[in-house]
Amino acid sequence: MIGEYRGHYEYTKEMVEELVDAGVFGVYYCGFVDYRGYMNALYIGSAVGGHGIRGRLLDHLRIEQWSDTTHFGFRACDTKETTLKLEIEEIKKHKPKYNKKGLRYMTK
Repeated sequence: MIGEYRGHYEYTKEMVEELVDAGVFGVYYCGFVDYRGYMNALYIGSAVGGHGIRGRLLDHLRIEQWSDTTHFGFRACDTKETTLKLEIEEIKKHKPKYNKKGLRYMTK
């Protein structure tokens, strides 16, 4: 099962902690919202263990990755397999600027 997209939220520690339950598996989107209100994903990642989506987003914030990222969104998934499949599909579809590692999935 893949949940509905939730976002676009301001990309801050407070918003991540408030809006994302700890341990939730899924795919997250980091980017910016354009003048039309559309999310432009600069990075798409997956979280399949540990502290889930919340933990991964907080990790990125801690090391101050992607200074041009102002918003985030996410989709919860029920299994690791579903999460990884969705991540690959979304990277192929959106071709985010910072997903250089994700390109390896497209050749398989």
